[in-house]
Amino acid sequence: MKLALVLVAGLVALAGCGAGDGSPTSAGAPISPVPQSAGASAEYNDADVMFLQMMIAHNNQGVEIVKLVKAKQGQKQELTNLAAAIEATQQTETTDMRNWLKAWGKPETGSADPHAHHHHGGDGLTDKGLLEALSKKDGVEFSLDFADIFVAHQHNGVALARTELKDGKNPEAKALAQRIQDSRTGEVQQIRTLVPGQ
Repeated sequence: MKLALVLVAGLVALAGCGAGDGSPTSAGAPISPVPQSAGASAEYNDADVMFLQMMIAHNNQGVEIVKLVKAKQGQKQELTNLAAAIEATQQTETTDMRNWLKAWGKPETGSADPHAHHHHGGDGLTDKGLLEALSKKDGVEFSLDFADIFVAHQHNGVALARTELKDGKNPEAKALAQRIQDSRTGEVQQIRTLVPGQ
């Protein structure tokens, strides 16, 4: 319990700054801030573009999932704080990724390349039916199912980031992928601490 309180203290500090600068790690300390004004360099490849396009969709769905926590009564304050920190971080990341794609003259949505998802290990998105079912649950049942779904969702984000680290070329996109890998791993650890059975 003491560990959970330490983690939440770091989250509250993050959420209170209002900048959405980075997700907390498993130790409660923020990772490197997400650059909010710096543009990405012009050097990039197809893997960079695909990563940003897929990560935008992944982040948008992640925000949709954590918003469910705020809508439910009786959830632990620690879990609500974690959800708020995740929402702020992923929205900031998405803004940067959209700006980089715009600067490169690339669309926010991916191509119809049938091999794209294969190369990235799937699209990283959670089945909409699971989210619809989750939205109808409450109390402990909601907490347990939220943890199951969101842990899997963040693991998918880590997989996308690892592919970018291996195949990408743009230094800013690769740095973002590293932050995503680190922050999602920390978030999963925190969820497992806050929700029994994880």
